[in-house]
Amino acid sequence: MKKLKKILLINWLYFSKELIEVGDINFLTGKNGAGKSTVIDALQIVLLGETNSRNFNQAANEKSQRTLEGYLRADMDDNSPYSRRGKDFSTYIVCEFQDEMEGSSFVTGVTFDCRSDGSYRDTFFIYTGTLPENCFIEQGEAMEISELRRFLKQNYARAEFYDTQKEYRRNMLAKWNVHNEQVLRMMKKAVSFRPIVDIQKFITENICDIPDKPNIELMQQNIRDYKRHELLAQRQQEKLDALQQISRLYQEMNQAIDRCQIQKFLVRWAEKEAAQTEIDQRELERTECKENLANVNEQREELERQIEQKDMRRSELELACRQSNVFQEEERLLNMEKALRDEQKKLEQGLQNLEVEIKREARHLQRFCGEIQELEPEELLIPVQEAANTAQKAYAVFTGDEKGLFARPVELFETGQQAAAELSDAVRSAAHKTEDRIAELKKQADQKSAVLANLRRNIKDYPHGLLLFKDQLERGLADKTGHAVPVYILADVLEMADERWRGAVEGYLNNQKYYLLVEPGRYQDALNIYDRLKQEAEYRAVGLVDIGKLQEKETLRPLPGSLAEKVETENKLARSYVDYLLGRVICCDTAEQLRCYKTAITAEGMLYQGYVARALRKGWMEDAFIGRRAVQLRIDHLEKELACLQEELRHWQPLQKQLTGLKEPLFTQRFVRIDVAQKQEDYQRVQMIIKEIAEVKNQLSQLNLFWLDEQRRIIEQLKEEILAFNKEKDAKNVQKGKLESRIHQLEYEILPEKYQRYEAIEDVLNEEFTKEYRETIGVPRYRQELVRLKKADVIRKNFGDSLAQSTKAMDGAQKKLFAARREYAERFKPCAFQIEVMDNTEYEEERRTLQESELPRYKEKIRAARESAMEQFQNDFLAKLKSSIDQVQDQVHNLNKALRQAQFGTDKYQFRVGPNPDYLDYYNMITADELMEGESGLFALPFQQKYGPLIKKLFSQITMADDTQLNARKQSELQENIVRYTDFRTYLKFDLETTDQNGSKQLLSQTLNMKSGGETQTPFYIAVLASFAQLYRVNDATRFGNTVRLVVFDEAFNKMDSDRITESVLLLRKMGLQAIICTPPDKVSDIMPIADRTLLVDKSGYRMHIIPFGKEMQNEGSTGDPESSAG
Repeated sequence: MKKLKKILLINWLYFSKELIEVGDINFLTGKNGAGKSTVIDALQIVLLGETNSRNFNQAANEKSQRTLEGYLRADMDDNSPYSRRGKDFSTYIVCEFQDEMEGSSFVTGVTFDCRSDGSYRDTFFIYTGTLPENCFIEQGEAMEISELRRFLKQNYARAEFYDTQKEYRRNMLAKWNVHNEQVLRMMKKAVSFRPIVDIQKFITENICDIPDKPNIELMQQNIRDYKRHELLAQRQQEKLDALQQISRLYQEMNQAIDRCQIQKFLVRWAEKEAAQTEIDQRELERTECKENLANVNEQREELERQIEQKDMRRSELELACRQSNVFQEEERLLNMEKALRDEQKKLEQGLQNLEVEIKREARHLQRFCGEIQELEPEELLIPVQEAANTAQKAYAVFTGDEKGLFARPVELFETGQQAAAELSDAVRSAAHKTEDRIAELKKQADQKSAVLANLRRNIKDYPHGLLLFKDQLERGLADKTGHAVPVYILADVLEMADERWRGAVEGYLNNQKYYLLVEPGRYQDALNIYDRLKQEAEYRAVGLVDIGKLQEKETLRPLPGSLAEKVETENKLARSYVDYLLGRVICCDTAEQLRCYKTAITAEGMLYQGYVARALRKGWMEDAFIGRRAVQLRIDHLEKELACLQEELRHWQPLQKQLTGLKEPLFTQRFVRIDVAQKQEDYQRVQMIIKEIAEVKNQLSQLNLFWLDEQRRIIEQLKEEILAFNKEKDAKNVQKGKLESRIHQLEYEILPEKYQRYEAIEDVLNEEFTKEYRETIGVPRYRQELVRLKKADVIRKNFGDSLAQSTKAMDGAQKKLFAARREYAERFKPCAFQIEVMDNTEYEEERRTLQESELPRYKEKIRAARESAMEQFQNDFLAKLKSSIDQVQDQVHNLNKALRQAQFGTDKYQFRVGPNPDYLDYYNMITADELMEGESGLFALPFQQKYGPLIKKLFSQITMADDTQLNARKQSELQENIVRYTDFRTYLKFDLETTDQNGSKQLLSQTLNMKSGGETQTPFYIAVLASFAQLYRVNDATRFGNTVRLVVFDEAFNKMDSDRITESVLLLRKMGLQAIICTPPDKVSDIMPIADRTLLVDKSGYRMHIIPFGKEMQNEGSTGDPESSAG
């Protein structure tokens, strides 16, 4: 037997260095948080060969956040002297085992080199020997990995370091003499105990060494091959059907092509005959046009001769006329008349233009003057209106419609010029004054708008500099005293008790309401500051009230009915000053009452003072500054003033626009002196020209023109005859042009096009139809149709109409064929066959190949693949499932043998395994004797008759024809079915049977929900111990049974009572197992008396220690209660 003897922990959480000696039954206890699970987690790393933090502290706390990094660095304060954070160090977890049969020892462990930057490197190692005395510590520090390698090499013969955890586990199990990683899985389950919820799952996972599932990949592949060949055969049949359809469509297309071909030939041949007819007609037309052109040319030549003769006669007569004296005199007089009329027209145009301009000016000025005179007479407008009246009269003579404006005397123009100048000066002066008034009004409006904006923000428009001086005074006093000193404006701290008297109070106080008030104790400081600031002009008018002196020197009791009663204030300083100012001013309802008092006032602002009565200024009374309502009152007052200003602006702005609308007058001194004088001279010249024209006409009437008129009549007659001949000649020219154009069109356009079209038709016929086709089929058919239809055009029309339908039918047949080919190519990829070709050879060859060879070959492959798949289904699937079931049943049988020798109290336990009722048919088929008997097996007729449908059903559950064709849901279902049906546990039902001392039996699956926690834990420990006993081969006395016997339980027996705990420990001993049992201190009284060694985990601050209690120590009573020691 190989036993764990020692555990070494160095730099593991709060264990600095701890060497733990263990016995057969070891009880590890301590308060919660003391470090029990810290020891168990360290032990797991070495025993399981894993550094995965998922194994940590699972039984103690399923939600534990413990990590390997946390264990190595330790969760300490930075100021702790034991902190390893930010340091270089090494951690060790080492176990020493003793082989009692061989009399030797070996050590397994892991070391971690941790660096200050947070990185670390781990190495597992095994060597033969015991733990060294220095416990891997030299000069106070744990050895680094490189030092450890040297140390072990120097001091131990056989020491190995491992690059992978898997390699370490294999060698560790070899040292344990177990050679089965199932023991590691069992150890992990034992440490992280879970309550039994599913007895089936518990037994299969914790008790049985699960055999490998049958590998059905080859069988699935063969079934896929079989199904694929079946699909391929079906696909080949579909290909054949498609190819036969393509062949039929190809024949239909050829028939349609033949119909189109003959119809197209008949149309083309008829077009050729028609084209020849058109050529003959156009040749005839060309000959006729040339004959007509020759006739027209002869007629043109005759007309030109006649025109030449008559034009010569006309020239002779015109020359005789020009040489006569009468003609020359007439010509002179006519030229003179024309020159005079041109001069007259030019002068009259100039007179008319200026006359129109003068009348336009006169009407504009009359309209302007009328508008000015309609305005209300104002002081500013009187000079303008007077000048307008004068101008209106002066220009009245220029507004009429009568002619001969420039026949009038020049004095009228001079009077108009003087009146226009006076009007311009008056308007210009008034416009300047209006502009100044508007600017002033805008300035006032802007100022009031600015004041209104501040008032709407609740900022009063105090006199310039008042608020600035107040701020200066407050800052100066604050600097002087070191704290804020208030300064008040009198108007700000007053309120009107009676609004009817506001005007009287505002007007009487006038500027005094802006005076500043300070506390009497700070008056001298304020006065000194004022004295320093007095040179600044804006501060000179500000009053600073000396309230202290006022209260000292004056009697401040206001008279009944005084103006002081009309004012309220909570400010004592203001009250004193108001009583002083207004307390002697008596309020009177009427002016008659004023003389009854030394100083009196009415609400309307009539003041009687110093024996003088005077009215307060309206502006002083309306300037509201006192009280909270003052701002709104001033807003209302200023809004009214602003409205008045804007109203006045609306009055002056149109007037200004009107005044600036007067243009500079046309009548200037230069205009009258030069332009008018010149036009008056022009007017006189026009009158002279009229007389001269009359004299010329008189001279023309005196000439003898009889002979000259006769000659002129003959000349006109000749001109008319020449004109008529020219018109006839022009007509002949047009006729000639048309004939020449038509001949040119025929020779260079129409006939070449006709010949070209004829040749094109010939070319098309030669290209589309072979000579043999034309001679044997086309032309004979055309002659038949010509006999029947008589004309080429009728043939062309009839067969042209049919050709369109036939072409459409041919295109339709072709499209159907191409569509069938395209569908074939898409459906049966990859397909390299051409789609839009007129030849069908590729498709026909493929059809013959399929029909004659490929389909028969696929059917043979289907048969062979099916037989191979069924054979593998029997040998690789059903046989392996049966083997796994037999193997598990053997394991359960062996476990039950062990349990028969290990009674737990008065109860005995046995595992039960049998067929799962839900899968009984499958179980019976898998375990049927006839399946493995004889040569036929799966194919034996009796077996097929009995289980044939079930075999097909099972086939369909675990295989599909082609995985690539499955969607995600189908794939998921297939994988679930494969997991289910290839797992032997699907066909078995497991349970644990309990037999009490009376022989009564119970199954755990039936009573699980009714049992207490301790009752459900008991089967767990029995099952786990039985499994460990089997894995460790505890009953084998040979060297093969010389194994490690270690079992580790964390949070063990926490639901059991004392009797059950005792029985569990006794069972451990009886089975020859070594155990480390970790529980809280509440189990001390139950476990400590029966344990070989009690290990108490104690935590103090950031340090952990193990305090051992052996049996000999317990017997001597040398220690106290471990539970109290843990505290």
